[in-house]
Amino acid sequence: MGHVTQLGLGPQHATELATRQFEFQSCTLNKRDNLIRTNGIRGQRAPIGDHTQKGTYTVNGNVVLLPRPDDLDFLLPYILGGTEVADVFDLAESLPDLVATIDKDLYVETYRGLKVAQAIFRSSQGQPLQLELQLEGRIQDNPAAAGTFPSISATLSEKLPYVHHHASWTFDDTDIQINDLVLTINNGLELEHFNNSQTRTSLPEGEQNVTLAFTTEHNAVFDDHLREIAARGVSAAQLVYNNGTDSMTVDFGLLQKPQTPVDISGMQSIRPQVTLQAFTDLANAVPLIQFTNTNTTA
Repeated sequence: MGHVTQLGLGPQHATELATRQFEFQSCTLNKRDNLIRTNGIRGQRAPIGDHTQKGTYTVNGNVVLLPRPDDLDFLLPYILGGTEVADVFDLAESLPDLVATIDKDLYVETYRGLKVAQAIFRSSQGQPLQLELQLEGRIQDNPAAAGTFPSISATLSEKLPYVHHHASWTFDDTDIQINDLVLTINNGLELEHFNNSQTRTSLPEGEQNVTLAFTTEHNAVFDDHLREIAARGVSAAQLVYNNGTDSMTVDFGLLQKPQTPVDISGMQSIRPQVTLQAFTDLANAVPLIQFTNTNTTA
């Protein structure tokens, strides 16, 4: 039964298990292997299975959760690479590795050498903020060494997740109404570094790609500030989730996009779909993206 399963994450270690437990919505993290067959010609039509052996394998999958403010303190360094400095989390050139331990009811599995390939924050009207982590890793522990899930239930967050109406979006020094949003941070991992190994030997980071997509009202604010912007983009942009106690602030460098098309479908309200891509603002020394996570302790 899914309700008895448990998920934990922790810093990369050769033998230790996860150190922090998370409430989660779904998890598809698994070892995925393949078989190598010779499949040569032996004077018959039927394929022969006698000469089959294990090929390479990957470790990957998605974890979906509703991140609490204290969860974000743990997760943001693995998403962005930079360590926390006075609630601020910056991008870094490399990402730290993770360990994941998952109780799958009949057995416990541990995966090592994980990195966040992509993090997707989503929210929409009447719904909580959701975070989908797309994880790629190197190895799975031998099933015989799996053991039991660690006793880390005390690390489960007791805070409330953010909801969509906690969000505010400021673009071009203007408050913009947003019906829904998707913030995607893609770390551009290279996934095919096996070399002469059955498992991945490394997961190098590639070029980052950060986008923010949302729907908004078709009104004068959209026409004046969003429909068409300068080619260099807009640098005054900030996304904030604030529940009155804690807050998550996302500051962007330059945000660019081509002209947004306005499509009409039926007689209902027109809601343009806007997609912005983030870039470093070299002229003003502003990073591509920066998070400030204020996690107030009791």
